[in-house]
Amino acid sequence: MKHWLLALTVLTFSSASFAQKIKVRRVKGNQAVIEFSGGSLQSGQVYELAPDEFADSSVSTTSRKYVIALSASLMNTKSDAAGAQNETDLSLTGKFGWNFGSYEFGPLLTYASDQVGSITTTSYKVGGFADYNLISNTPGEAFLYGIGGTASIGQIDGGSGSKRDLMDFFVGPFVKWFPTGSNVGFRLDVGYIYQKQSGGVGSEATISGLASAVGILAYF
Repeated sequence: MKHWLLALTVLTFSSASFAQKIKVRRVKGNQAVIEFSGGSLQSGQVYELAPDEFADSSVSTTSRKYVIALSASLMNTKSDAAGAQNETDLSLTGKFGWNFGSYEFGPLLTYASDQVGSITTTSYKVGGFADYNLISNTPGEAFLYGIGGTASIGQIDGGSGSKRDLMDFFVGPFVKWFPTGSNVGFRLDVGYIYQKQSGGVGSEATISGLASAVGILAYF
């Protein structure tokens, strides 16, 4: 009888233990902030975790060391030149970068096209981006928030043979969403852009205003 009671006790304890889950939210040195389910924890107490006891098969185990992204942006700006009007531009930006948890950075390439009447204006830019994630970007995170920025240089072709040099900067908050819990998701940026055009026909012009971008991204 005692053997049956002992076996039942062990089985009950093991079932409760395997129902418990932890999720690491943030790590600094040898300390970590965790989410815990399946019981209660006492501050100051020491708990020993058995290997694989808290494994969650629903969490992706793939890496997030690198990122590739494609985004489309919409800008509503106004030049400081005399008689200038508000202008709306659409552009496509491709990125490749490295993820270090709280920080991400890498190169970018942008192509933009704007048609006004019979004249089509195109531009190409190369540069870099940097992100600061408020929550470390690790596999399993569904939402990430932070501040991002870009800097790039390039050239704009006005369609009539005239070309001008470009230099611009963008900064603003972003949100990244991974709806399926995988490493593929969506990104939304909203912020402030500053652009300077120089060379070619006419004087220098400075363009600034609000800009937003939405796109898809994948980590591997």
